[in-house]
Amino acid sequence: MSEIPPRLRASDDDRNRVNLVLSQAFSEGRINFEEFDQRTGQVLAARFRDELSSPLTDLLPDPTVVFDGPLPAVLPDNSPAFVGRASPAPARRQVTGEQGGSTFSLAIMGGTDRRGDWLIAPVHTSIALMGGNGLDLTEARLAAQETIIYAVGIMGGVEILVPEDVRVFSEGVGIMGGFGISTDPEVTLRMEELPADAPVVRVRGLGLMGGVEVKRVPRP
Repeated sequence: MSEIPPRLRASDDDRNRVNLVLSQAFSEGRINFEEFDQRTGQVLAARFRDELSSPLTDLLPDPTVVFDGPLPAVLPDNSPAFVGRASPAPARRQVTGEQGGSTFSLAIMGGTDRRGDWLIAPVHTSIALMGGNGLDLTEARLAAQETIIYAVGIMGGVEILVPEDVRVFSEGVGIMGGFGISTDPEVTLRMEELPADAPVVRVRGLGLMGGVEVKRVPRP
């Protein structure tokens, strides 16, 4: 009786390989924006390598080939994802791949403000209780291609500024409060116009008698 091989844990390199294929498929029009969002979410949640094949089953005859060979750092600048669109270079430079970074911010009947050159971890939790937190990502260094911010405003508020060339998703709820995305009037890039491999920020959480505002602002 043959033994069943153990399931291999998915690494960040494995996830990056799958996301690269999804980005290329999105840029070629093979999947739409909603499918791209859903599938990259599956990749982020995957714990084992075999779970990473599912988002690719209708894109590649054998999804396992993704895990072999060298991985390009980014799509080439003449890729269909970039043709006729603003250069993604400033956003790409923000993703440094550094270890560590800020994972937590807290305001209780007061305020905190993170601005300028700072490193945000792949997962950051921001809690404002009868106070306010400000997270300015316009000049921040991103430790990962995809950043998740868990934001909770309870009788207080969390404001997150995201540069226009970074894709952002609001996945929270407001209860007697607000939770959503707004766009500065000076922003010229629509999210639908962003390259497929643009950095991603996902904001999840709760505004309870308070608010969480994600604001798209012009690139400095």
